[in-house]
Amino acid sequence: MNLASGRASRALTWLVAGSLVLAAGTARACVGAACLRIWSTADGGGSLSVQWDPAKKVQTYASFCAPDNSQCLYSTIDPGFMAPTQDDDPTDSYYVLRDTTKVRVVIVAADAGLSVNVNGQKLYQPGDNALLGTMPTIHNHPSWQIVVPGDRFGDFNVSYQLATDSPLYAESDVLGLIVTNVPPPEGTATPTPLPTPTPTPCAGDCTGDGMVTIDELVMCVNMALGGQGEAACPHCDPNADGGVTIDEVIAAVNAALNGCPMPAPVSFGEIQDTIFTPSCAIQGCHDPLSQTGNLILTPGTSYDQLVKVEPDTFAARNAGLLRVQPGDPEQSFLLTKITGPPPDEGSRMPLTGDPLSDQQIQLIRDWILQGALPGG
Repeated sequence: MNLASGRASRALTWLVAGSLVLAAGTARACVGAACLRIWSTADGGGSLSVQWDPAKKVQTYASFCAPDNSQCLYSTIDPGFMAPTQDDDPTDSYYVLRDTTKVRVVIVAADAGLSVNVNGQKLYQPGDNALLGTMPTIHNHPSWQIVVPGDRFGDFNVSYQLATDSPLYAESDVLGLIVTNVPPPEGTATPTPLPTPTPTPCAGDCTGDGMVTIDELVMCVNMALGGQGEAACPHCDPNADGGVTIDEVIAAVNAALNGCPMPAPVSFGEIQDTIFTPSCAIQGCHDPLSQTGNLILTPGTSYDQLVKVEPDTFAARNAGLLRVQPGDPEQSFLLTKITGPPPDEGSRMPLTGDPLSDQQIQLIRDWILQGALPGG
């Protein structure tokens, strides 16, 4: 590997120079005060609202700094947005959202240096927005990030609204959060909450959780220096040429600083033409004559038979899955069937021919995450 480039040398130097500070602590899920809990102001209607103490600050922690302290990344993934499915106090003014309600977060204003990465989308200016999830499974841990000089400490403000396309609910009031990189008191435990998976790993995202951590950056550097083989983390080598270059390490650094990009928009027409029609809507399977599993996947019919429709399989239906739950791949039985269901949920599809490729499965996952729109 040629290290002649000054930019490349500096990038590697500050990555391996011992200036990386990794937050330590015990992983935990979003519970109680760690959550921005989403409700509505009326039973079956009203406005969206968030249960959160506005005086409480979001504490970020340094991930890594340049050796000269010219720039540091501060980040945390608590608090998370969570929409409870049960009302724990019928006497208060918080009401559970109806199932299938999609909730988006929309930035109203943010101080310079502050960004919020939601499912890989960087939100930092007015109007930026991202899908938090679809009821009843909204549980999203965004990254609250600040990229500032190492000697700059203080509080940063972000205001936002929650919005939905459901006619039952109006958007929320403008809500505010204070994000701080002022170090907590000595001896305070540093939380490391559970990450929220996103569907498409980016450069350096070895685990596919939508974030590039210090450990992952170090792994990419070790691979570039020949200390680890390419199997250690294929996403350190996005072009899959068998070697990790300086540009690929820098791409991983950029992903750590700015968040992982969302996949390109996917059209349902592409999935129909390249997957359903040739592999599924065939004789003996999901054509109009066979209708295996009471499912037809021919053009013009497949969309209405998939999106927001309960599966025939009892175990999947009993688990609350839909064939396709827009915005939520993990609650979509279609994805379970093409990746390998448990024994009580039938056989992997397609039943005949080759299994779908990783790229085809990713296409379907991305389409679901993007809202399972009918276009294309």
